[in-house]
Order: sequence, then C-alpha cells, then structure tokens
Amino acid sequence: MAAARWAAALVTLGVLALAAGPRACAAQPVVLSSYGQSRLSLKPYDWSYLRVDLPASFSSVTMDFATDKDIPREHLRDLPRSDLAIICLMIANPPIPDISGYYLDNLLSNFLAVGSFGDMNNQSNLAQCIPFQKNTTIVLTNDQILPGVWYVGYFNGLGSARTQSKMISRGRARSVSTSITVEGCPSSALWGPYCNQTIEMIGCSQLSRYNNSRNLLVQTIDTQRRLNTRENNRRTSFLLRSNLPIGHALDSNSTGLPGVENLITCSISNDSLCLRQGDMKFYFLDIDNLAVQFKIAAANFGLVQRASLICYLRYNAFPRRVLHDYSGDISSAPLVIKLPNIGRWYIAIEILNKTEMNNTTSPMPDTTCFSFDWQVTGCLNGKAGINCSWEAYVLQRVPRRNPSVPFESYYVPTDGRAMLEDSHFLLEQFLSNSSYEQFAWTYFLLDVPQGSAGALIHVQLKSDKELNYELYSRYGGLSSNDSWDYYASRTSSSNGSIFFSLQNSTNSDMDLSIFYAKEGTWCFGIKHPNNTSNSQTYISVSLQGCHRNCNQKGVCHSSVDESGLTFYSFCTCDRDHGGFDCTDELVSPNGHIRQSVFLIASNAAAILPAFWALRQKAFAEWILYTSSGISSALYHSCDVGTWCILSFHVLQFLDFWLSFMAVIGTFIYMATIKEASKRAMHTAVFILTAILAATGATRSANIGIVVAIGSLGLLIGWILEFSTAQRFTCCSWRINLSVPQRWPNLVPLFWNTLEMLNKRFHWLYLLVGFITLSFAAVSWKLESNSSYWIWHSMWHITIYTSSFFFLCSMRVNMMVHSPETNYELTRQDSLPRTESRET
Repeated sequence: MAAARWAAALVTLGVLALAAGPRACAAQPVVLSSYGQSRLSLKPYDWSYLRVDLPASFSSVTMDFATDKDIPREHLRDLPRSDLAIICLMIANPPIPDISGYYLDNLLSNFLAVGSFGDMNNQSNLAQCIPFQKNTTIVLTNDQILPGVWYVGYFNGLGSARTQSKMISRGRARSVSTSITVEGCPSSALWGPYCNQTIEMIGCSQLSRYNNSRNLLVQTIDTQRRLNTRENNRRTSFLLRSNLPIGHALDSNSTGLPGVENLITCSISNDSLCLRQGDMKFYFLDIDNLAVQFKIAAANFGLVQRASLICYLRYNAFPRRVLHDYSGDISSAPLVIKLPNIGRWYIAIEILNKTEMNNTTSPMPDTTCFSFDWQVTGCLNGKAGINCSWEAYVLQRVPRRNPSVPFESYYVPTDGRAMLEDSHFLLEQFLSNSSYEQFAWTYFLLDVPQGSAGALIHVQLKSDKELNYELYSRYGGLSSNDSWDYYASRTSSSNGSIFFSLQNSTNSDMDLSIFYAKEGTWCFGIKHPNNTSNSQTYISVSLQGCHRNCNQKGVCHSSVDESGLTFYSFCTCDRDHGGFDCTDELVSPNGHIRQSVFLIASNAAAILPAFWALRQKAFAEWILYTSSGISSALYHSCDVGTWCILSFHVLQFLDFWLSFMAVIGTFIYMATIKEASKRAMHTAVFILTAILAATGATRSANIGIVVAIGSLGLLIGWILEFSTAQRFTCCSWRINLSVPQRWPNLVPLFWNTLEMLNKRFHWLYLLVGFITLSFAAVSWKLESNSSYWIWHSMWHITIYTSSFFFLCSMRVNMMVHSPETNYELTRQDSLPRTESRET
C-alpha cells in the first residue's frame, strides 16, 4: 500500500508570453458558471452561506445583490449589532463575522473607508463585509482575488445572541436576491481579466511512475525529448537528474541522500529563451503534492555582466514588481523555495540593468538569452523534512456516521499499528529518532474532504508525564519552525487567529481546534525531544461539527449552504448562553432564577378570570382560563430548562393556542346570545386560533389578529341579540328609499341601544379592562431578546387581568334574559284566543 502523496510533486509548466508592446486582440469572455436566487429570506438573527467556485482559468466574477434594506455608511457605527444586516465574502471557509468585535470592525473597515468592498489584492485570508444595500454590484477580476472556493455569508443580526435560543425573536425579517456570474477566457491560449493576453504552454507530463511499499505516487522522468512549439522552433530539453541535498550544484551527478526522491528538471536551452530589456515573461508551476523544495536557476547567461535576471514568485496569483511572495536575482544564485505550498505558483522573469539600478548609465545589449531550470524535490520511503530524515504518516479518515453532523470522523495511521476502532493511538511508537540533533520532527498528514469546510479539526494529546511536544500545523504544505499556520505548545500558542483555539491545556494535556478548516491537505508536525521512551502519550485527531460540543451549553446542528455543496455546523445555545461555541454567558445564574420565577409565577394571574367564571357557573370559561394558565406555566418551565412534562413544541402550541382562546372567549362571553350561536362561534374560533398557533405562534401581528377576531365575535353577538330584541334585521326584504321616513326610526334605535349597553355593563370596569388590554399590547410590542422575561411576565399579568375586568363589567341581572323566550311564550298564549273566536 502506498504511503503518501506528499512524497512526490506532479509538475506542469507553462510560459506566458507577455511583452511590453501591444497586446493580443481581446476575446470575448465566456460564462463558466452562474448562480441565481430570486429571494433568500432571513429571520431575525438568521444567517446562511453560499459557496462560489472560481476555477484557475476564471477571468472575472460579477456579483449582484438586491436587498430590502439600505444601511448608509454614516449610520453604520451607530446601528446596534442586533439590527445590523451584512454580506461577507471570504476565501476557503465560511465567514464568522461576529466571532469577536475587533474582527467585525476589520471586516467592515473597507466599507467604512470607501463605501464599498474596496481594493482587494489577492490576500489569502481575505474576508470583507458590506451592510445591506438596495442594489450592489461587485466585479472582481483575477488580478484582485484568488481562484479557489469562496463563501458568501448573509447575516441578519449579529452578536452573541445570534446563536442563543429564543422563544420569540423580535425584529424584522430581511430578504436578499443574488446573481453571480463567473467568466473565463474561451481558449487556454488567452489570459487576463479581459482575455487580451496570450499564453504559450509547455507541459512536463512525460513522467514514469514506479511503485514503492510506502509511497502513493513517486515520479521520475527517464526520457529526453525535443518539443517544437507552433509559433517558433523552440528547443526544450527535459533532463533527468537525481535530487541533491540542499546546497549542491544543479549540474552535480551526486545521487544525494537515500530518502530523497528523483526530481523533475525542465531546462530551456540558450537559443530558446531571450528577453529584451523591459520585457517580462510569465511561467506557472503546478505542485499537486507536498514537496521539500523547488529551485529556479538561470544558466548560460553569457558575458552580460551588467544585466540582472530578476525572478518574482507568487503563490496562486500573478506576481508584480511591487506585489510578490519571493524574489531574487537568479543570474547570480538560484532562488530556492523550501516547503512550498500545494497549488499553482506563478513565476515572472525580467531583465534589469545593474547600472540603472545604481543610477548610472551604461550600454547594454537589446536582447539577452539564457537557459532556465526548474527543479522540484520530494522524499521517498515515508520521509519528510528538509533533509528527508523525519518520519511522515498519512492518516486515513474513519467516519462516525452521525446523522446530525454528516462529516464527523476521526483519523488513524494507515500502517496497521493503530486500530481503526480506536479514535486515539499511542504517539511514541510513531516518533522519529535522531542521533545527531536534540529535537526531532514527526509529520502526520490528513485530508479534509470536499464539502466539509464548515467543520473543525480537533487535536488532543494526553500524556502520563509532562508534555514536551510542540505542534505546528499548516495547510497545503509541510510545517517547520519558520513555516506554519497554527502553533501550540504546553505554554503558548498562536492565539492571534480567531479560527484557532487552545483550551484546557495542562502540563500533561493539550487540546486545540481549528475552526472551519479548509478543504484539502493538512500537515501536523510534532517537534519533540529524541528521548521519549519513558512516556506514554495518546493523540486523537478528529473532524468535528461544533467546538467542544457547544461546551455542553447547547446543541450542535448542521446545515447545507445555498448551493447544496458544503455542510457547515453551528451551535444552538440555551437561554443563558450564546456565541460561536456557547461560551458567552448572557444570563447569570441568579438572573436565570429571577427570570424563571417571573415567567412561571406570573401565570397565577389566570386565577382572577377563572374564579369569576366559576362563581357565575360558566364552567366552559373556567376550564379555558385554568388550562391556559397551567399550560403557560408548564411551557415556560420547559423553556427556561426547569422541567418539561411534554415536548417543547407541544407545550408551545398549547400555550399560545389556549391564550388566544382565552382572549377571544372573553369577548364572545360578553355577548349574551343563544348557546347554539355561541357554540358555533367557539367552533370557528377553535379552528382559527389553532391555525395561528401552529403556523406562526410568535408573530408580532398575532395580538392584533386575536383582538380583531374577539371584537368581531362580540359585534356579531350583539347584532344577533339586538336584531332579535328590536324585531330588526340588517337585510330587510323591503327597502324603503324614503330617507325622511327612515331617519326618525334610527334615532330611537340609537338611544335604545345606548340604554341597553348602559344597563348591561359597568362602564368603570369596562374602561379599566381596555386600559389593561392596552398595557398587554404594549408589553407584547416591547419584548426583546434581553428584556423578554420582564415584558412577557407583564403580558401574562395584564392579559388575564383585562379578561377579569371585562367579565366584571357585565351586570349579572342582564345575563339571564332571552328575548326569544318571551317571544315563544307570547306565541303560545295567542293560540287559545284564536280557537275561542272560531268556536
């Protein structure tokens, strides 16, 4: 079985013929991919992600966002975080803008400065945000951003409360429409943002591979060939050379160290590569696996002593004179890049006059020709490091099959010394040994699968003695003292990154996490003393959903981004905590007790209307008020984490449904209509309130809907009662068009109605009932995440108290009359008189 892809480097070479003169005719870019979403709705404190893949051949990407909110730049600093709606863009992993306040300020810095995304210059860890705007169009070219996987994040409300569990989230939902178009050049011979630069490609693809018991892929080149290009007769020689220890000459015939792999060398002869002063040519080098180094050198530079051949290198982006990762004068010494990252490296070559650099003038040939060598070095036999002297192991992923977190898994070595059933293994049996150095290195390599960029890498070391290990992690390359992304030891760590956490570490334990780890190859290098035989250290490496399982203060969930290509995990914290991993305490223990007592005990106000209904022998209303108060108390007891007699969703439905019924039932009871009519109205109300409670119980508009339904029921009841009492129907079959004759009849009806209302109600109680009902509506409206407990408790008290005052406003002596009964008695008395007349 093969050991490691890191042992070899697959190389592809290309040359980009870019001169200082006129460029090639521009070609129309073609659409490589596109994405459109008509409307994404975000509730308060809601968020979502969208994955956008930019291939290496892309020329530009256009992103159009249309939202229903416009946040001016001058109001951004004064806006509360809970009301802030933003769009973020980040490479490689989903953005977490509110993981810290300082980080959010950095993300918004460009917008605060220039009112847009600003100037983006291929920063590998770039993340920028803008607030919601009515219409925003962003055009980014391959000169501005890197190819790869990018994530767009949509957020409606930020802060620690974003992940806090909330019974009611007050605020306004926001919507955003997205359209993204990725364009590229129609031909591989064209390059640039506008496809107006030509590319001449030369590929080193004639590789011979041989198998080794501890290598996944080992490459050599065993042939020499002549390559004739289409545009000119350029002679290129591919030479096979052995890899040499660092510092040996390029043309040496030494075989080098035993563990060093044969390398790939592409040499362009003297008559094929010529540059004029001021010209610049570009090449690219693809490294597909972990390599020790690659070296660039110039030879056969002739007698031109006044010229310098300057080489610029940049990872995954085209280098410029003022923007590059490495540079050097390869006419005097090779440029060596140790432990290069996996991916595409771009190389720019130009001729500079040394006398011009020294502010002097001296004639120089117009054209300079030279040879050009590339070399890429890897290690054999499961070795790694600069001298290929350290052990390196590939870790295989073992899925846990957790349905809530699809990508959850752990990693173990592939050589059989660790059991697949165990998520941890003994570290000392894998460590490197060295007889001539004080410290040794051991490397562990793993792959984060595609689509799981929303996961975290968790590494834990537990020893029976004091830990003397240092851990260096790096994405896409071998780690070392000078080259790493994250560092951790028993006493210190690279805690400057917001995506790295080292917690609960002691003298014998080390526990670290990398949040939202990038997809691809990760290297973990352990620096350790040579003598470790007297200790036992177990190490576990896993891919998890949530950091520390949300610290036991919440539940870990997973979701998929809007493109359906990436899973991401997040915490849903309890009522007292929030933040990315539920570590932020939003409610203190004493505050939790106080809030629980208020929310549960305030439901005792239901005793007032229930007691009144029981005294009047209104048993249906008595059951309604009593069950409403009890269900609300049980629901809030479950909501605050005290006790759940039923599931949370069942208790929530019962609480809101019975509360709605209690309000509407009070209004219906105030209309003393026949029991048959009242039963019909109650049945209709049961259905309507059940729909409200099931489809959107926490909507702010529900209080208005419930009061409107209750008022409508009361109005219908009064119309039925008054029409029967006055022998009056609203829809008479005879319509009298004589207004002067109808007007005198309406006046007595109006005064009779007022007299009846005066006899039916105690106006003082009725007024107090409306005042308390208004207080209930205000309490409902003022509820927020931080003040929910006090205002919702006031809602309980005021809504039950208003029902009590409404019931008390009815005069008891008016509740026993039924106009239809008197009518029936009159009809029965008239029959004997009719029969006596006939006889």
